[in-house]
Amino acid sequence: MEARPTRWEGLNNPERFRTCEQCGTCSSACPLTGLRDFNVRRILRHVELERIDAVTHSPLPWFCTTCGRCETACPNGIPILDIIRSLRSRCSDSYVPEETPPCIKACPAGINVAAYVRWIAQGKPEEAYRVILEKVAFPGVLGRVCTHPCETQCRRAEVNEAVSICALKRYAADAVGDPTGVRGPIERENGHRVAVIGSGPAGLTAAYELRKRGYQVTVFEALPVAGGMLAVGIPSYRLPRAVLQREIDAILRLGVELKLNTPVGEKPSLQDLRDEGYEAIFVAIGAHQGRRMGLEGEEAEGVIHAVDFLRRVALGEAIELGQKVVVIGGGYTAIDAARMAWRLGAKEVTILYRRTRKEMPAQDEEVREAEREGIRIEYLTAPTRILTREGKLWGIECCRMKLAEPDESGRPRPIPVKDSSFVIEADQVITAISQSPDLSWFAEKWGKRSVGGTLDVDPVTLRTEEEGIFAGGDVVGGPGTVIEAIASGKKAALSIDRYFGGKGQDEVNEACVSLDDYSGKRDEGFADLKRIHPPTLAPSERRQNRDEVVRCFTAEQAMMEAKRCLQCDLEWALAKRLRDRGNGLSE
Repeated sequence: MEARPTRWEGLNNPERFRTCEQCGTCSSACPLTGLRDFNVRRILRHVELERIDAVTHSPLPWFCTTCGRCETACPNGIPILDIIRSLRSRCSDSYVPEETPPCIKACPAGINVAAYVRWIAQGKPEEAYRVILEKVAFPGVLGRVCTHPCETQCRRAEVNEAVSICALKRYAADAVGDPTGVRGPIERENGHRVAVIGSGPAGLTAAYELRKRGYQVTVFEALPVAGGMLAVGIPSYRLPRAVLQREIDAILRLGVELKLNTPVGEKPSLQDLRDEGYEAIFVAIGAHQGRRMGLEGEEAEGVIHAVDFLRRVALGEAIELGQKVVVIGGGYTAIDAARMAWRLGAKEVTILYRRTRKEMPAQDEEVREAEREGIRIEYLTAPTRILTREGKLWGIECCRMKLAEPDESGRPRPIPVKDSSFVIEADQVITAISQSPDLSWFAEKWGKRSVGGTLDVDPVTLRTEEEGIFAGGDVVGGPGTVIEAIASGKKAALSIDRYFGGKGQDEVNEACVSLDDYSGKRDEGFADLKRIHPPTLAPSERRQNRDEVVRCFTAEQAMMEAKRCLQCDLEWALAKRLRDRGNGLSE
């Protein structure tokens, strides 16, 4: 019996789509028309005139997001998406993009975003959770505090808005709840002992990955709680402690040993750890030391650095702020400190930032939520002096700024505006300009330090100059994001595994849907599906409590949002299959 042709076969018959009237309806409907010279109507015209090479010897077919809006609008029902896919199969090699979808490529940890979003769309959050766990140990944490660089690269944004990838990750984690049974078994014990200094995201990730590979791992933490900046730097209204502890406990249940209130320095020292039989040491102490501004009056009573402020609050210390609080800085820590000060009862909270909103490092959603809570942000404003009376703060002298040519960071350099000084009264000033690691305990013989006060390591192995000593996370790169720290911890674990003769290889993500099951058809209205945003706690309900502000998707919301995904990975695979089968268009 003759095999039945697939829906992709028969594209060699030009008559199938030569009913185009060149009316331009498709181009009018397409959100990409005019961008990078992309125009659906012109592409169809080239096909009709058998000028296939004019299209396939260019990247034009790959600019299409295959959202289907053009096909829906076409009055003659031309299978435009089939044409685009067939053209892709014939593109010259130099115009075929990388196989890895932009969202996965943008993730520092390499999480298979497309796969877990697809599982959620199918109503299988546990399978989505397994995909995430292949790369990271903290799905619930990342679902709340990740800076989601994947979303900035999501091609759905070219249609309307990016998929809510981060919120979907959180949904998968919350739907599973207790992650213990989902995590895979560890490999056979190999007898090697590794010490990890610091229980932040980098340290715990390294411990998790090493333990999975059969290593005996002990984590040394100076604080009375585990988690590093996750526990004492990110407020609980963003990251509930129960969520963090749940994922830490799952790591510890694998057999990782944790020693709290145990700073490594004099006792135990690095040499002590070696003498105790630890064959490799991973330093992941983070960057918990606030940088000084260098302003007159900075030592006054009532001035505190944001990392110290947030840590003291997280550890349950009572802090009297007064009514008027000024926060200096524009990053995540500054926003966190300002919002926490408001929750602790401050009547007026003002953030001073020397550039404009465009250059502000903090995420848009965090800034918006701060403004909803009544926090005022003074842009193009810089402090010049802390004002004191008898050694106690009473105000802060500021000046207006204007932007000049870019500095070494690539952002416009702020310069003072002449005669623009003014004073803001303040009961408390919280500085949040940057942080650095405290390496006062780390002897030079164990590894060199950079000009910026971080540790120098081999960029490939993350090893210092001393045999068996590795370092990663903020202690190497300076203040970074949680996902960057996690990626660094995993990189260190793989490097340590290779150091002991292991493979040092990461898991390979697999697509969760066979290409044979992928129709490529878009449901009616697919292109117009709008992004679903997670619900948030009303500002009136946030005052003087630390309840989580951003809430989780319902199962229905999560599935609807996941179905907005363009499935770029399967689109690429489909073009490759057509290319291999020779199902391209006729010349």
